[in-house]
Amino acid sequence: MGFLDHSTNNIIIDAVLTDMGRKMLSDNQGRFRIAFFSLADDEVDYQIIKKFGRAVGKEKISKNTPIFEAQTLGSNALKYRMLTLPDPNVIRLPSVSLISDARGADDVVRFGTEQSVEFTSTNQFEVRQTIVGSTRIPDGVSDVTFTVLLPDRFLRMSNKTAISVEKTTRIATYSITRSGTTEKNGATATFSLSTQGGLDDTTFTIYGKSNNKKVISSIASIIGDQSGIRKDFTIEIIRP
Repeated sequence: MGFLDHSTNNIIIDAVLTDMGRKMLSDNQGRFRIAFFSLADDEVDYQIIKKFGRAVGKEKISKNTPIFEAQTLGSNALKYRMLTLPDPNVIRLPSVSLISDARGADDVVRFGTEQSVEFTSTNQFEVRQTIVGSTRIPDGVSDVTFTVLLPDRFLRMSNKTAISVEKTTRIATYSITRSGTTEKNGATATFSLSTQGGLDDTTFTIYGKSNNKKVISSIASIIGDQSGIRKDFTIEIIRP
């Protein structure tokens, strides 16, 4: 959903169904039910608040910020969701960190090695919510479930079936449930990712880096379903 300002006096709400929503509606099996909705502020640059102060900054944002049109691709929409917090006095939000032995010093997660005899690879991951200082993470933003977005051409989640796979972008959506909480009430969850079968020379020729066709680079994402906090990370698949 997006707000389209067609004149100085009129604001039109532009709302569309995602591709998955349209598919469920077209099935006509009574499965299509709007259970909840989210709002996002993907367009807002909050550096304006820091630069001009809250009063002037809010006015500049409301008058000068261009608004995106509604997106039908779920992976492109609502990247930065707005929150309704149970405690209005919350001044600090948690962040999401990704822990894996496959994550290098350059923050890139790698699958496969140059020395591999056979190109198969599975890596274990832990998602953990953290917060600066001694503040306890509020219950309303301590996530119970997470959404994981993966490039389905190259990766899959081990022992899990994707909820959906977008036809054009081939972004697969998975859901995982937290396995516990930290001392500060931060959610933790574990999962494993494996490379897809059939990653042959043709695949690397098409999708490999321009300067190194033995390496495919892509982006994966983890989103806290309750907090809306998103963590994007770069993955590289290396062909021996």
